[in-house]
Order: sequence, then structure tokens, then C-alpha cells
Amino acid sequence: MEINAMMASQLTELQQTLQMSILDKTLNAGAGVVELLETMPAPAAEHPYKGQLFDAQV
Repeated sequence: MEINAMMASQLTELQQTLQMSILDKTLNAGAGVVELLETMPAPAAEHPYKGQLFDAQV
């Protein structure tokens, strides 16, 4: 086997390993974000006009 073919094969394996590592870290970070969002308190829904000033003329 030529040296170029061996280096190309090793480079391909390295690229695949790096892609899997990045994907794994991204999935782990995504799971952390989802967990953080789930633990955040949900804000209370505001009333559409309660507490606002408005003029009513009859």
C-alpha cells in the first residue's frame, strides 16, 4: 500500500472520529439546555388589560 493511500485512510478515520466527538458534545450540550429550560419557572400569563389605564367615555 502506498504511503499516500495510508495517509488518506488515516485522515478519513480521524475526520470521522472528530465528527463523532463534536456530535456527542453537541448532543450533551443540547440535553443540558433542555434540562435548564425545563427547570426554569414558567412566567404567569398576564391579563390582557388588567392594571392598564384606559379612558372610557359613554
